[in-house]
Amino acid sequence: MKTSKIILPIIVLAAMQTTAQNPMNLKDCLQYAVENSTSIAVEDERIKEYSIERRDAWLNALSPSVTGSASVAASSGRLTDPETNVYTTLKTIQDSYQIHGEITLFNGFNAVNRIKIAKIALLTGKESRKAKEDEICLSTIQQYFNYTYYSKMSALAQLQLSNAALSLQKVKREYELGNKSQQDVLEKEVFEAQAQYTFAEYNAQKNKALMELKKVMFYPADQNLVVDTLIENNFSAEIFDVGATAQYAVETNFATINAKNNMDIRQLELKTARWQMIPSIGIEAGWNTYHTYYPENKEMGGPFNDQIKNHAKKYVGAGISIPLYNRFSKFSNQSRKKAEYQIASFEYEERRREIENAVYAAYDDAISAGKSLEAAKKSAELNQKYFEAAQKKFDLGTISYIDYNDVFNNYLESQAKYYNAIFDYRIKNAVIDYYRGKSYLEQF
Repeated sequence: MKTSKIILPIIVLAAMQTTAQNPMNLKDCLQYAVENSTSIAVEDERIKEYSIERRDAWLNALSPSVTGSASVAASSGRLTDPETNVYTTLKTIQDSYQIHGEITLFNGFNAVNRIKIAKIALLTGKESRKAKEDEICLSTIQQYFNYTYYSKMSALAQLQLSNAALSLQKVKREYELGNKSQQDVLEKEVFEAQAQYTFAEYNAQKNKALMELKKVMFYPADQNLVVDTLIENNFSAEIFDVGATAQYAVETNFATINAKNNMDIRQLELKTARWQMIPSIGIEAGWNTYHTYYPENKEMGGPFNDQIKNHAKKYVGAGISIPLYNRFSKFSNQSRKKAEYQIASFEYEERRREIENAVYAAYDDAISAGKSLEAAKKSAELNQKYFEAAQKKFDLGTISYIDYNDVFNNYLESQAKYYNAIFDYRIKNAVIDYYRGKSYLEQF
């Protein structure tokens, strides 16, 4: 039986899904995952918190704190009559009002360092969001390629199942005409059963891979997801200088940026702790007044406005706070901050080495993946030609089922290795581009 030639780079699925939804390619999947990720939404909220902390740091450094208060109190007893200056029994209701403001002029640069820390924290939050986006994109890419792989293998298995069914029908007709034996029919039935099992296995793996893709994309599990599994064979990767890439990655990768920011924050906290050993200076100012009401003698005390004006007073003052003895808590705090800064410095150097090693390892992986892809492609092409020749012989009955099944299994294995090599090659080179500063969302 004549079979159609299978093209290696692109295999069209035999079972087309009838749906009004447009197939989502890799770019669409990445955008959907980023837009619907709850993890990224959490990072956005954290950035808002960091922005509020930075605003509060500026306000704390540049503006005074102002409070206003009002109180009322009732009393009864021996009091001095304000008109006769003689003690008498009086009932009074007194309400008082006060406005007080204060600002610290100098407290060991604590306010300035707080502004710097808040700024660094905000930058770290933004970098953390980018890192979370890249993490989600990488997971989506891996699951997308995994689903595409099983889709291709399932399509091959389904094509083979169709060929097996047609071959069985043909040999049964030949058997009815007396041209084939019962053994020939049995071989074809065994071949079809094996093809059914292979297709069922790959189809189950495809469905499982689709659910995993939905999971990383934050796609509703109960909704249909149509994925474009077209494989383009015109992609290429340019290998850049590994040393330059490693240096760039060390300076721009989130792991090192986060470690560097953490080290800078610890250093600012250490400086703040050291400055706490010297005096702090502040000023305060305010205004207060009160009004007294006599229920039993409403004429006493005078009108409300007059009392408020006559009793009002303003004040302004400056103060200095000198740390004399506080059980060495400031010394202990300074020692702790120094240790935390040293730890952060060691962690920063460790992250630098890790990123540098990761870049060199990624380059080696990409080069190996390129060589593996070339070998896998050549093997797949040769096995395809051998399989097509064996298919014709098997249809004519010139080779046994056992021999043909061995050829088919080798062909299927070569296709699996070829697709794995394609996806592995693309992911390994995507990692290199990521270290060069190009996000995964920008690459596809």
